[in-house]
Amino acid sequence: MKRIALLLIAGTLLTTTACKKTGPQGPQGVPGQQGPAGQNGLDGNANVIGTDAFTVTNWELSGRTYSATFTDADITPSIVDHGIVEIFKSYGINEWTNLPDVSGVTNTVFNFYDNGFTIYVQNSDGTTPIYPGSQIFRVVIISASQKQAHPNTNWKDYKQAVTALATSTTSAGTAQ
Repeated sequence: MKRIALLLIAGTLLTTTACKKTGPQGPQGVPGQQGPAGQNGLDGNANVIGTDAFTVTNWELSGRTYSATFTDADITPSIVDHGIVEIFKSYGINEWTNLPDVSGVTNTVFNFYDNGFTIYVQNSDGTTPIYPGSQIFRVVIISASQKQAHPNTNWKDYKQAVTALATSTTSAGTAQ
């Protein structure tokens, strides 16, 4: 029994004294190469893209529906599958209503897809609407991660969306 106790004590002393740091620290290594410069950009949130207000005047009539189609590279397959695209229509300074918007029998609606969106103006009674004229819109594109980070935000309320997110501005999509 004494022999086992002596072996345990000797083993403990050997392992606790054998792990000491010895000697001074070595010289610092050679620094690595400088990486490429990052892209210069505006402050904002990379997961949220908000366009500046843009005016639509180039409506096309097809059947009984007016439409305007835009390309927007920020609407990616990931946004289409998991994100949100909201389009807001202006009714005056700081007054934005999300689409769909109903005014009498006239409805303004939209759809979005990879690399673009289309805004439609149509009448719910099947008649052709009057020419929509000049209308102002904004687009907000939100990634799935931002939806999760702000679960209580009503994305259809422009003021809530703007309050919840620091949006970066980009140009509106390009008309087709």
